[in-house]
Amino acid sequence: MSDSPIVGITKPEDDDNLAYAAIALAVRMAGGTPERLTSGMSWREAAVDALIIGGGSDIFPPHYDQEAIEGAHYDHGRDEMEMFWARTARDSNLPTLAICRGAQVMNVASGGTLHQALEGVYDDVDYPSTLPGHILYRKTIDTEDGSLVRDILGRATTRVNSIHKQAIAKPGKNLVVTARERNGVIQAIEDPRKAFYLGVQFHPEFLTYRGQFRRIFERLVAAAREAKIQPA
Repeated sequence: MSDSPIVGITKPEDDDNLAYAAIALAVRMAGGTPERLTSGMSWREAAVDALIIGGGSDIFPPHYDQEAIEGAHYDHGRDEMEMFWARTARDSNLPTLAICRGAQVMNVASGGTLHQALEGVYDDVDYPSTLPGHILYRKTIDTEDGSLVRDILGRATTRVNSIHKQAIAKPGKNLVVTARERNGVIQAIEDPRKAFYLGVQFHPEFLTYRGQFRRIFERLVAAAREAKIQPA
């Protein structure tokens, strides 16, 4: 359909296919057309109306002035691609949703930092690391009044999944924290100057059986559609 916004979705070259499929389905349900973005393609030339920066492995720590973990695997090609797109989207007002690692990319791309491990920084961070835990475990987050994430989710407090072991530390330039866990872990950032530039630490693509999480994708697609009809 000509009025169906094209939503670029970043992912690793070969991994995280389940998460990509879940995001792509959520985009289709919202009326958008998903388009895969990987480091192995001509990603700089992709023509998209909105962007989703997906989850995955850790960002290379020197991007935020920390030491890399010896023996850890980092995807340098993906880092380059997603940093480029996060900055391009920010500077061009491209509607953007960043998920888990993606929210961390969004933050680092604007000069923010990360906690490479949550233990010793926050209390009560013994989150499950098994597949059943990732599927079933939920934790409470509080959203900020007047924020985009509050407006979308429609409530001050909600329950989300937990599939991460790192988190945002210092927010990047022009990014504000708009949701936290009760222990202080940051769960959402956004740029209030933009129509839609939102990062969430949780995974809404695995929560689309609930209307409030489907609305995240619906609002992204709506923002992309609105941007398409604006005069140049």
